[in-house]
Amino acid sequence: MKGNACRPSFPKSETRNLNHHTIMNISRENKGELSAYLKLELVPQDYEGKVAEELKRYRRKVSMHGFRPGQVPLNLVKKMYGQAILMEQINKMVAESIDNYIKENKINILGHALPVPEEEKKSEYDFENPGNFTMWFEIGLAPEFNIDLAQIKSTEYHVKATEEQIDKHQESICRRYGMVSSPETAGAEDTLGGEILELDGNGELKEGGIQTKTSIAIDLIADKGIQEQFIGKKTGDTIDFEIHKAFTNKADLASMLNIKEGELDNISPKFRFRIDSITHVEPAVPGEDLYAKAYPGVEIKDEAAFREQMRKEIEGYYKQHSDKKLFVDTVDKIIDSTEFNLPMDFIKRWVISETNREAEEKKQELVNDIPEEELKQIERSLRWDLIQNKLSSQYEVKIEVEDLREFYKERVLAQYFPIHNEDEESKKRIEAFVDSMMKNQEEVKRVYDLVFEEKLTALFREKTQVETKDVNMDEFVEILKQDGSKKA
Repeated sequence: MKGNACRPSFPKSETRNLNHHTIMNISRENKGELSAYLKLELVPQDYEGKVAEELKRYRRKVSMHGFRPGQVPLNLVKKMYGQAILMEQINKMVAESIDNYIKENKINILGHALPVPEEEKKSEYDFENPGNFTMWFEIGLAPEFNIDLAQIKSTEYHVKATEEQIDKHQESICRRYGMVSSPETAGAEDTLGGEILELDGNGELKEGGIQTKTSIAIDLIADKGIQEQFIGKKTGDTIDFEIHKAFTNKADLASMLNIKEGELDNISPKFRFRIDSITHVEPAVPGEDLYAKAYPGVEIKDEAAFREQMRKEIEGYYKQHSDKKLFVDTVDKIIDSTEFNLPMDFIKRWVISETNREAEEKKQELVNDIPEEELKQIERSLRWDLIQNKLSSQYEVKIEVEDLREFYKERVLAQYFPIHNEDEESKKRIEAFVDSMMKNQEEVKRVYDLVFEEKLTALFREKTQVETKDVNMDEFVEILKQDGSKKA
């Protein structure tokens, strides 16, 4: 880009940003309430030293026929690579200068600086005949706003375990720790291992059809008539049955057939199951031996205490979902009630710029626009980012490394190590597991987000108006379904 067009004058209140890396003249001109122009001016003295230094460094590694390594004449190196090196150094200086300017002037920006379109402000530079450089960039400014948590009203659902749920959970625990045997004939509560095969319309094996090893719990077969077909059978026997009548849950059926749920519409109606094994579990009898196995480290002396522990476990499971709902509901209400403007024209250009940068890296098609619905989602997400940063600062919500380690120990590793096992060997193994997990940056970020969410949820309970409401499992599931339908 060339030219020496007359330029308007700019404010001189912010004229120069100096550090030991970069000397560059920067001035700011407000574009609107939430955006501003940055004018960057370079003279040869600003960049010539850096370019010369980089040319010398580059010369040392250039290899060219007819010259010894590192002995290519500097003028030849400059002729071949000088313009590329100049562009690289200018880009580095510009990026560093903008970053330093923003930090030193404590400007809270959105996204990153973008080149200003030519029709707004004309940048002036010529890499073929370098002299003075003038470049214009635009920055989006984060708005100032206040959050009034005391005005936010939310409902926290306490899911109460029913006696029927506790009964079923007790049956499950008794079976889990029961005595396992292999009877000759299948009973109504037995599990069969074997191979399931897809049949064609003539009742013969379908060519290229499904043929996989699986297991079938007889008492989970939905159709009572088909259940009767399995009861009393022995290993080696086969049963032909209608698969969709036997298993009405699509997710479970797809898992049993080892296929994707979307492929279920294309399977044959009839299948054959060949029994290879029969497993019977004689449920354990409630008593102190079972209590100790089911809840190690928890003192349980009688069935009443056992049922209370199961109640806590069931309600604890639903509490995770209840906490999540409280968090999501409160976040939505805070976003909706906290009013501030955003420089949406700038944000749209920034999103397009980032999208195209990623597309270029992946060699994908570039975009010129962002769909309106997607832009609304981006705006809401950005609003929440600004709000949670404000909350973190205002209420000093901090995440320490030890918070992440404790999360791993309490939530992730509890399934591998007894909760109350305090021997030194177990402690060492737990710490080793945590050390290993902390090396995975993606996992650390995931856990960081979970811990941060927990701390914000605790803050919401303390600072907002939270009404607690008791519901049963069915009522809570229906509430979640309604939430899903609203967002669909």
